[in-house]
Amino acid sequence: MKLLFSIIINGLILYAITYLLGPNPEKSIEAGIILGCNDCSYTSLEALKTYIIGGIILWAINITIRPVLKILSLPLFFLFFWLVAFVVNGVILKLFTYIINDILIIPGVGYEINGWINFWIAVAIFTILNMVYSLLFFKK
Repeated sequence: MKLLFSIIINGLILYAITYLLGPNPEKSIEAGIILGCNDCSYTSLEALKTYIIGGIILWAINITIRPVLKILSLPLFFLFFWLVAFVVNGVILKLFTYIINDILIIPGVGYEINGWINFWIAVAIFTILNMVYSLLFFKK
């Protein structure tokens, strides 16, 4: 049950990032996030497939690679908490986009972040939502 819940939350985090960095034609703002499906909005069924597969990939990264990154960054963690958490989440998001776009080549599934500014905004949103998720659901 915890596995399914984690995958759903990770998919919702991807949806939130896509929603917040999506295009706004009324204000002539281009998309900061481009999904791999052809001409799909962020609420379509094709986009849902990207969020579910993305949630599975993020879950796998979070249980395998995130602990290693945290251990490697532990000496700096005590001095620069927010900066280290931000960098670790940046590495995870970059790794996620690499895996979903270049390693798992699934037709109609992709997640591309355009530009470094959009990437760092996505990392900030990802960091905040991950911290809220951790605080709300993993209290001991």
